Amino acid sequence: MNKTDFKHLSYLDGWRGLAILFLLIGHFFPVRGINLGHAGVNLFFVLSGFLMARVLFLDAMAIPTFYKRRSSRIFPAVFCFIALIVCSFIMLGKPVNWTATAAAAAFINNYFPNQPDAPLMPFGHIWSLCVEEHSYVLLSIVAVAARARLLYSTVAVGVLAALFAAAGIGYWLTYKGLYLNEARWIHSEVSAYGIFVSAFLLLAMNARKLPRSPLIVPGLMALGFALHWWSVPAPVRTIFGVGAFALAVNLLKDAPRSIHLALSFRPLRQLGLWSFSIYLWQQPFYLFVLREEMSPWLGLALAAGAGICSFYLIENPSRIYLNRKLAAKQDISSRKEAENNAPVTNIVN
Repeated sequence: MNKTDFKHLSYLDGWRGLAILFLLIGHFFPVRGINLGHAGVNLFFVLSGFLMARVLFLDAMAIPTFYKRRSSRIFPAVFCFIALIVCSFIMLGKPVNWTATAAAAAFINNYFPNQPDAPLMPFGHIWSLCVEEHSYVLLSIVAVAARARLLYSTVAVGVLAALFAAAGIGYWLTYKGLYLNEARWIHSEVSAYGIFVSAFLLLAMNARKLPRSPLIVPGLMALGFALHWWSVPAPVRTIFGVGAFALAVNLLKDAPRSIHLALSFRPLRQLGLWSFSIYLWQQPFYLFVLREEMSPWLGLALAAGAGICSFYLIENPSRIYLNRKLAAKQDISSRKEAENNAPVTNIVN
């Protein structure tokens, strides 16, 4: 895979659409026996690992540019969401849990579960963004070390994926198989496995001829969902279920055209484009439904509506603005560098 391959791929938007679709079903219309919300988050994780490995290791994006682009996508929408929720709590006279708010804003709330006697803030879902942010930092450190020839990126990412899997197994054994039902399963040292195993597979399979059977990707997806069934032991669910999703997303590039067309279905792609903002805003309405204060259909409609508004009013405009500012600065820097490196011509009169 070379740099010319790094174009926008519509079927990856469809993958995002599937991820948010399953998450919404899991939250608002749960299916007995399987946590579709958890499966949806894992679909996001493996896609994130695939994309971050592309830009950091194959495309070798500059680290400052990597952070600026990730920040432009995530921070404005998240901070506006937190601010609006806090303001709404204050206006309605509800108590604000400032500890939970600070932990969410600092992207560490996956290590700070809600206290039993404290006001419940609708920030619990930010745990997954914490895992992603922590993974970005660790992947970028590996990328810097690999570029300095201090280690092999494929080996380092693979070792980290194995360590995260081992941490999950360790929690499962220590807490008698209950770690997925406790706060520990959302810790980055466990949940980052999906991101890192996907990144490892991309690096390990890069530039290799891959099978093109139309059954492989759907089969892996079916296996991944089957392994998310409630009775499947947690380590098997995590290592092999998430691993199946990771292998599926890595095989998408060489999948048959029919798979690409299915994932490029316009409504699914559009849902994928809205997915981050919808994910942010579904949580407060999900909690209303969970407490039986709102019907699932109304909760879903309001969650989708709030998320779409957030996309067009906050996420997309802020990302476009910040990326344009970044591009302008890079252009000025490139011109200055070109001027400094230009040959000096001596003119003799």
